Amino acid sequence: MSDLVYFEYALVLPEEHYLIEVQIRKPSGEVRGQAEIEGIAKECLASVIGKGHDDQVKDLRPNPISESGAQMLKKVQSLLTRPDSAVYLVGGAGAAVTGIIE
Repeated sequence: MSDLVYFEYALVLPEEHYLIEVQIRKPSGEVRGQAEIEGIAKECLASVIGKGHDDQVKDLRPNPISESGAQMLKKVQSLLTRPDSAVYLVGGAGAAVTGIIE
């Protein structure tokens, strides 16, 4: 089992899909709570799409996907790398996306 949790987001305009990977464990080894993991995913999304969308980002619910679903996505470009997370622009068939910004 991986030490990562995976989320997928999509923008309608421009049409883009993102894969967000969040570390389950803190540097201390303590397991992060679900709210903290989702908060990190939202912070990453806000950083990637720009500050102009913050009001829309706060209303999104992360769309968790399985590790196998994440592996089906083709990582096109690395957009953000942090010690606790990473964001990639992706393509390919993955899990259904529910977090859509118009």
